[in-house]
Amino acid sequence: MTLRFIFLGLVCGIFVGACVPQSGAADYGARVGFKKDGPISFADFTLTYLGERHVASERYPRGFTYHDFRVAGATGTQTVSWSSGTGDIGPALFRVGSKSFAVELSRSDKLGPLKADEVVISRAP
Repeated sequence: MTLRFIFLGLVCGIFVGACVPQSGAADYGARVGFKKDGPISFADFTLTYLGERHVASERYPRGFTYHDFRVAGATGTQTVSWSSGTGDIGPALFRVGSKSFAVELSRSDKLGPLKADEVVISRAP
């Protein structure tokens, strides 16, 4: 009889756990792992890493490496490109509707150094 109650409790616990809504949305201002073509859902949009590209420059012989992200929100889709440029590592800013956001790679102003597969998306003022 006790074994039956334990089994019933286990089945009910699994069922209740499966029915609880899961947020699934990544947090703004937190480190989030990413990979190419892997969509990440945020509260206001979905972010997908498209890959990196190198752009030659006459002024800077090394050129620039850009990391491109697709941002898909209710107001449409856009590509946001981040680069360390000439070494001044800062966020790439973008808007979704009336809200402003920032993409940080390599280094976050608040969290410090980031791994090669980490991104921080923050709400911008």
